[in-house]
Amino acid sequence: MRVSGLFANAFVMAAIGALSILGIEQKASPIVPLAGGSELAVLENNVALTPDAQGIFRLASAYLDRGEPGLATAALDRATPAMRARPEVRYAEARSLFGQGRVAEALIASRALQETCASGACAPWLEAKTARQVAFLEEVDAAGIADPATSPEATRQAYERSLHRVFMVAMR
Repeated sequence: MRVSGLFANAFVMAAIGALSILGIEQKASPIVPLAGGSELAVLENNVALTPDAQGIFRLASAYLDRGEPGLATAALDRATPAMRARPEVRYAEARSLFGQGRVAEALIASRALQETCASGACAPWLEAKTARQVAFLEEVDAAGIADPATSPEATRQAYERSLHRVFMVAMR
């Protein structure tokens, strides 16, 4: 009986030693779980590996949709001048400026994009979004709101007014 006990103890000690040498890999869980985190990670990896205008637009839009204009700006800063000239990237830049509370700059960028779209250089969805964005930013500017974060109610009212300025017709 004593010999079997020794073998059992030796086996347990060997197993503990093997586990400590091999280690047990554990991943830290985030303190605050992020919704859509895996989709965002895929976008980040794609832009890191092969940055292109469409990928940067998608990543910046994902950050903006999550309320992270600073991260969107960082993603946009990775764009080459040729990528930055693309209408969808310019649209994301205008959204990012607005998200950072830079209404006047966002309005200038949006108006410039609207002129580009008027020449037929934009997809129809982007032309429509840009028209809505310009109408909204003009209302925010007219209301004297420099930073929307400081006046959320006035910004909401400007949004409501802007809805009556641009009408869209869906066509197939």
